[in-house]
Amino acid sequence: MRIGAFLFEPRIVPTLAAAVMLALLLSLGRWQVMRGAEKEERQALFEMRLKAPAFKLPGLPGEADSLLYRRVEARGRYLADHQVFIDNRLHEGRAGFHIVTPLKLDGSAATVLVNRGWVARTADYPKAPVVPVPEGTVSVVGIASMPPARFLELSPQTVSGNVWQNLSLARYRERTRLDVMPVVVLAAPPAPGAVAIVEKPDAGVAKHQEYALTWFSLAATVVVLWVALNLRRS
Repeated sequence: MRIGAFLFEPRIVPTLAAAVMLALLLSLGRWQVMRGAEKEERQALFEMRLKAPAFKLPGLPGEADSLLYRRVEARGRYLADHQVFIDNRLHEGRAGFHIVTPLKLDGSAATVLVNRGWVARTADYPKAPVVPVPEGTVSVVGIASMPPARFLELSPQTVSGNVWQNLSLARYRERTRLDVMPVVVLAAPPAPGAVAIVEKPDAGVAKHQEYALTWFSLAATVVVLWVALNLRRS
């Protein structure tokens, strides 16, 4: 095929190689598109849960996924002896702690962890600041969330008294012997003097869209290279 001053003569080896690569890249791109569509449905579910009326714990199913991003209400007594502070949490560029306190639910053997907000470090750091725990029966309303993603642990000593570098439910259960529920309630309002932790649901749709764009871009690159390798001057 003549294209101006050039001849386009596809050769068998580059053509077969391009066909294989193109099929693979397009397949990967389509898979990411489908995964993105699934995540969009999940995102819509999370946003619908945020608008729904609050459910009372522990009346919801026990699996984390069925609780995630639901607005919940919990009533019980805080277990002050098992309150922990999660270090290296940032707010407006300042380092501080998340205050995590277990709440023993009324009329149930269940316990749920409550994130009562963010507080800044004090001059006593690395000791945690003093944050009083309410006594008696309290009612907590908030969003059910998963523990924060694990950050880099700066030393082998990941737990120092009531200061922890990361919140791991498995580690918490092991250390406290409390069988806590698989979610953490982000309390609103937070503890006095603390900043409320606000977490918006993100099912990860953008990640799959970026991956799909990458695979389709590579597929287009393969086509361009195939044409260039089979094009020569007349």
